[in-house]
Amino acid sequence: AYEEQPDLIPSILSHQVSRQPDGRVYIDQMSLLSSKLNLRTEMRLQAIEDRDRLTLAVRRVSGHGFLEFDAMYRLTPRPGGGTMLRYSVELVPCPIFPLPLVERKVRKEVPKMLAAVSDIAMRSTSSALQEAAASVR
Repeated sequence: AYEEQPDLIPSILSHQVSRQPDGRVYIDQMSLLSSKLNLRTEMRLQAIEDRDRLTLAVRRVSGHGFLEFDAMYRLTPRPGGGTMLRYSVELVPCPIFPLPLVERKVRKEVPKMLAAVSDIAMRSTSSALQEAAASVR
C-alpha cells in the first residue's frame, strides 16, 4: 500500500495518499535530500498501476526539488516460481540541488528501499503459504 512508503524510504518526512473516485492515486510527499544543507523536496506524485503488465509508475505532477521525476517498478516472474523486481528512476533535480549530492542520495536510498520491498514481499508470501497450509489441515 502506498501508505507504507515512509517505512520503505527513510528520507520521507511527510506523506499523504489521496485516492480519487476514478481510481487515480496521488501522493503528496516531502523528503529530506540533505540534512547538512537542509535541502528538501516537496512533490505531488501520481501512482499508475498496470496489473496486467505488473508495473507501477510513479510520476511527478507538481512541486519543487525535481523538475522531472519518473520511477518505474516492474515485476517479472522467474522460472521456478521466483519474481524479479526491477526499479528505474529518471530525474532532473532543480538547479539549486547539486547533482553529485542527488546521485549519492539515490545510490544510498534505493538499495534500502528495494531490500524493504523484498522483505515485505517475502513476509506476504510466507503468510499466504501459512494460511494455505492451515486451510488444508
